[in-house]
Amino acid sequence: MKINFIVSFLISLLFFANLHADDAHVAPITAKMPEIKNMILNDLLISTIKSSNESRGNPSQEEIDAMENTWKAELDSENYDLIASVVETSLSDHLRAVIDKSDGLITEINVMDAKGFSVGQTSPNSDIWQGEEIKYTKTFLVGPDALFVDEVEEDGSTQSFQSQSNFTVADPATGEAIGAVSVGIDVGMVMD
Repeated sequence: MKINFIVSFLISLLFFANLHADDAHVAPITAKMPEIKNMILNDLLISTIKSSNESRGNPSQEEIDAMENTWKAELDSENYDLIASVVETSLSDHLRAVIDKSDGLITEINVMDAKGFSVGQTSPNSDIWQGEEIKYTKTFLVGPDALFVDEVEEDGSTQSFQSQSNFTVADPATGEAIGAVSVGIDVGMVMD
């Protein structure tokens, strides 16, 4: 049993080193993205993003910081009002159903509005505002057709290697960027 663990660990290290060195994961994930986007995008997602864009306005950095502080405090407490407003919604239920249907390919999903605020998550992550993170800056700020596949990282909670695949959400009526989606992909599921 111990030898099997060691062998598995060494194989994982070699697998990770190979993926990280040449970004071999990017092409197979990119090829899967039309199917993944088709599973995720629906009228509920579009309307949720649009509603948030309309109601959020243009928050100051102080207001963003206050929301971030509230979110982080809620992670360590039993009061989940802000977190629940993102994670316990119809959109988040839809996102969790997508994960269930993906047979292990998708590990997490986060939907962001035009300001970078999470409006749907499959489970609470460390913050509500993604506006300064690469998942937002390399998608929404680039344009309506942007796709960015991030590097491979080990996910300690799932003991797997995953990559965040991120794309801009465009308004189907206008073609304009309205938000972004970040999808955790189990890299082992897409590599031959």
